[in-house]
Amino acid sequence: MRLFNSPADRASKQQAFTLVELLVVIGIIAVLISILLPTLGKVRRQANTLQCSSNMRQLATAMIMYIGDSKGRLPAAEFGANAPAYPYGFSWPNALVRGNYIKAPGLSCYKAPNSSTTLKQLNRNSPFRCPEGVDQEGGGAGDYPTDVKNNEFKVANDTLSAQEGFGIPSWYQLNCRNTSSSNAWTASSTDSAITTRGNRVTPFVGFQSSATNNMAMIKDPAWQRSMGMIKKSAELLMIVEAADQNWYDQTDSTPITGYPGNFLKRLGARHGQRTPDSGHKWPGGNAMTNMAFFDGHVALYPSKIFEQRADGTKDQPDLQVKDVIFYVNKQW
Repeated sequence: MRLFNSPADRASKQQAFTLVELLVVIGIIAVLISILLPTLGKVRRQANTLQCSSNMRQLATAMIMYIGDSKGRLPAAEFGANAPAYPYGFSWPNALVRGNYIKAPGLSCYKAPNSSTTLKQLNRNSPFRCPEGVDQEGGGAGDYPTDVKNNEFKVANDTLSAQEGFGIPSWYQLNCRNTSSSNAWTASSTDSAITTRGNRVTPFVGFQSSATNNMAMIKDPAWQRSMGMIKKSAELLMIVEAADQNWYDQTDSTPITGYPGNFLKRLGARHGQRTPDSGHKWPGGNAMTNMAFFDGHVALYPSKIFEQRADGTKDQPDLQVKDVIFYVNKQW
């Protein structure tokens, strides 16, 4: 039996932490983590915003090259199957990758023909992917800028893409509207109902898959677009953060959504801190959104400035806000 402590025993006791000391250390670490986590989260979101901007700049540059090689003609945003020219349809993301304007491995979510649309393989490094987007396919059509539906991706002609074994998911969309009469550049020769030039003409056109002959419509001067129509490339919008192809073809008075007071329900506001707006009923409010232009530059804007027409009226807006032009129907 040992009747006294050795020097080694006394040194061991002196080096050990008491329970109180351990609790204090743990408490200090917890406080530091609570202080650092918001900062780290903010830094991460800023990095995502910059990555999104870089992606959009790459896509805009690729589109400019594509248009140049097409003798100044702008492509359609998408259209359905048109045999024999396009048996699997057409979409601008697929066209940029097929033409090697965007060069990166593994961009297609389908790796072989006759794939299942439920077994997509997403490439997280794709320039078509917004880092703040969600890995969920829906095609968009949200009710307010921060609606999660506006953060989804879309694969155009998905069933046909799976059949072919080639489809590019995109979290971005062109400055595009469909073939409604207000988007016609001239009177249409393929649609007798369109007898005058439209007043909301976008630089890109999305052709509805239900159209009986999209190829005839594409050749129609009413739906053709070229660089000659673009007067201010540094201000005309080319690409936005959105999931729905027809991302701003709606009006303030649309009653079905129940969220009045916003002309751009489908514009994705994915970045920065959400700002609640007391004048509106939708949750989450607004945030920041990246926009790419025809000269290739990308800028970050608060989504709130695009909600209503600048003069405060309730009819369909011209949507000319600050240095952003949405339409090519006026001689800007």
